Order: sequence, then C-alpha cells, then structure tokens
Amino acid sequence: MEVLYQYDGSFAGFLCCVFEAVARRERPFGVFAEDAAPATLFESRQIPTDPQRAGRVYASLRKKLSYRAEELVRYGFLHASPQKETALLQFLLFAYAAERRGLSACRMPGHEAVAPVLAMERQVTHEAHQLTGFIRFAQCGGVLGARISPKHDVLPLLRGHFCDRYPDEDFLIVDEPRRAALWYPGRQGGRARLLELAGEFCFPEPDPEEAALQAMWKTFYKTISIRARENPRCRRNLCPKRYWENMLEMQDALNGRG
Repeated sequence: MEVLYQYDGSFAGFLCCVFEAVARRERPFGVFAEDAAPATLFESRQIPTDPQRAGRVYASLRKKLSYRAEELVRYGFLHASPQKETALLQFLLFAYAAERRGLSACRMPGHEAVAPVLAMERQVTHEAHQLTGFIRFAQCGGVLGARISPKHDVLPLLRGHFCDRYPDEDFLIVDEPRRAALWYPGRQGGRARLLELAGEFCFPEPDPEEAALQAMWKTFYKTISIRARENPRCRRNLCPKRYWENMLEMQDALNGRG
C-alpha cells in the first residue's frame, strides 16, 4: 500500500500500528516514529495510541503465535534501526497467516520477513550480554552509578542481571544517548524502574574511598599487562572500542596514553 504509518514511538503505539494494518488488511510500505519519519509524497497516516488495542495485539502474540514470536518482537523493538518497525510489522503479518501460526514462522531463518527480525534480536541481546561485563560502577554519594552509550536500547535487558547481582545495593545506570536510566533502590527493597531523563545527567564526584580504589585499579590493570604479548586487534575484538569511554581502565588507551 502507498501509505506510511506514523506513531508516537512507544511500544504500545507500534502495536496499534499492527492492529491498524490487520484491521484494514493493508501492508504499509513503512512504519516510523513521528520524529524519524522520512519525507514522502505518499499518504501519511497518524496512528493514535490506544492501550486497549495495544493490549489485544500483545496478547495475540503468545496466544495466536508463540512465546518465541513475542520475544522476537520485544527484543526487535529495542533495536536502533529506523527500519525496525517496518521489519517487525512485515514479520507479524507473515506470522499471522493461518498456515504459519505457532513456532513455524520463527523457524524459517531464511525467509525475507523473518531474517531481519532474527538479526535484530541477535544484535540487541549480544550487546546486552557484552555490557553485563563492560559496565563499570562507581560509588557516588552512596549510590553505585554507571554510564553506558550503547547502540541499542538495552536497559530493559540489563535490569534482571544487575538486580540479581546487586540485590541489596542502590544503583543507577544511565544510557546517555537516549537520556534514560535504570534505577534500583535495593537498600529500601524497592523495584527497578526505567526512567526518562529531562536532560543531561551528571553524577556527583566519586567518594574519596572510591577515588582511591579507582587509582589502585588502574595501577593494577597496567601492572599485570605484558607488553611483549599485547595484541590491539584482539583486544578490540573482545572489547569493542565504543565501550572504552565508560571503562575506567581503558581511558588511557582511548586517549593514546596506554
């Protein structure tokens, strides 16, 4: 169809786009958030967010398709690609076809409607897994704080890992590019929450004890290195350079001092 869907950028809004496409029996050539929609000469339709419609579509993912299909949609929506919504919609329209319900659609990795969604899920989960090891916390004002600059919106996938790892700590992980944060008040027995930040967030200066520990950690990291066995290419493969700015021990290497 020569029509483009626009929505508010929320997951519920995207599910309403799916509802619209199924109800109208049409296949739009693109689905975009309002702030990312391209200029076009074709009809552009604004899809309002209706929680009831979104709930019906979300319930149908597991009921009519499978848990695996629901998982692919949830993870795929966290991807940074501006084409993610279009790819997810194409996948769901393909999967909703009567003869392909259940797990069958998810088990067709070579199909043009399935392959992009599987690739998006793989990239999102891989980055989330990497960050479980690359995040560096610092004690700031009685709270464990960390900054990340991921390609994808991985904070929802980090919540379970770090809440289990630090169940009795207060911690805050800030996703700088998206101005979002994961806040967990573990000392008060609270629940983890995903927050939107009004602007740039600045952590307070590290506590004196934390500053001393950071200095010792950097000294330890340099001391155990073996110059004769350094392999910069291997290091970049195992620890991509885009993570270095938020890793204390890698900042000297990033600035050309190590």
